[in-house]
Amino acid sequence: MVKEELSIEALHDEAIRNCGHDDFGDSDYHEGLEVLIAAAKKSSRRDAIAPRLKTIAVNALSSRLSSQSGWKARPEVLANKITKPVIITGLPRSGTTILHFLMSVDPQFQWTPRWIGEAPMVRPSRDKWSNHVQYKAANDRLEAVFAANPGLRAAHDMGADLADECITVMVQSFVSNMFNSTLPLPEYREFWYQADEEPSYRRYKDNLRLIGADTPDATWLLKNPSHTFGMAPLLKTFPDARVIILHRNPVETIASGASLTWRNADFWRKSETGPIRLDIYARAVERMAQARQDKPDADIFDVHYRALVDDKLGTVHAIYHHFGLTLLPEVEEQMRNFIADNPQGKHGKHDYSADEFGITDDEVRSRFADYIDQFNLD
Repeated sequence: MVKEELSIEALHDEAIRNCGHDDFGDSDYHEGLEVLIAAAKKSSRRDAIAPRLKTIAVNALSSRLSSQSGWKARPEVLANKITKPVIITGLPRSGTTILHFLMSVDPQFQWTPRWIGEAPMVRPSRDKWSNHVQYKAANDRLEAVFAANPGLRAAHDMGADLADECITVMVQSFVSNMFNSTLPLPEYREFWYQADEEPSYRRYKDNLRLIGADTPDATWLLKNPSHTFGMAPLLKTFPDARVIILHRNPVETIASGASLTWRNADFWRKSETGPIRLDIYARAVERMAQARQDKPDADIFDVHYRALVDDKLGTVHAIYHHFGLTLLPEVEEQMRNFIADNPQGKHGKHDYSADEFGITDDEVRSRFADYIDQFNLD
């Protein structure tokens, strides 16, 4: 039975106790949070889902408190410009993570490490990270997750000190695909399909201003597969963005993503994860195509997954050439070392098949026929 603590008041109270202050900012996030709570209470798996939702919601609310506290302490940062960020996206499992990690080696870029994305603050210099209490807590939490979920790191590597996805910060809005990837709540998913994500992107931009307050002129390097779904508000919020879109055959990516979702928690049914991922990302490529059509002058560079896998450094050279970026010889050497130290399958092989997760390859090909044809993904 769902306990009373799964209420908007109780969740806020716990976040306040955790953080010691109570300013959550504007209340536009309430709608998404209320939909999540109602959906969890309605679910036949509510007893298993409620504790997970409580943890995620309290963490997101605590993250809001951290941002608000940072903006109060440094209000001037909200006037800082975010100029020509480099943003990596593409369907999940299309190589976005390895490209993000590889490019983050270049010191001309600034990025959000996982430990700061979870509770935004002004990013300290790198030499201070390992001794920071927030870093230690994030690192211990991640290692516990990997220990409890064998095979998860092989499917998707994360680290407290590694470049992290935008979604970790954007969850503050409670309008986020993260909830679809972690909780089987169809009512929330329908809400998210119709929701306006632009306020979430605006808040995210302000969070970047906070995190990079001491390095306002450094170029941001960002990454999030869910930007495929939110391409229109992304381009509106970051109109001068330099966007890299990776493309991989969805027959490979959808089943892989379904496997990752299923590994997130034991309340998932294998047979539901495939149809959910299929529906979300079939919609995503349609929205992405429409956003590109609506903004034909957007600076976008398309990259085929196979090209990245076959020649990572060559792909980086092509990206830098397209956007007019400079790759210094010493940085190129660091990238070579990173590639040598991080071969595919470093943390084990991620095995999966579509049939395991309630879909067939033919269903995926049918939903993505136009996308596969446009980018020659067969």
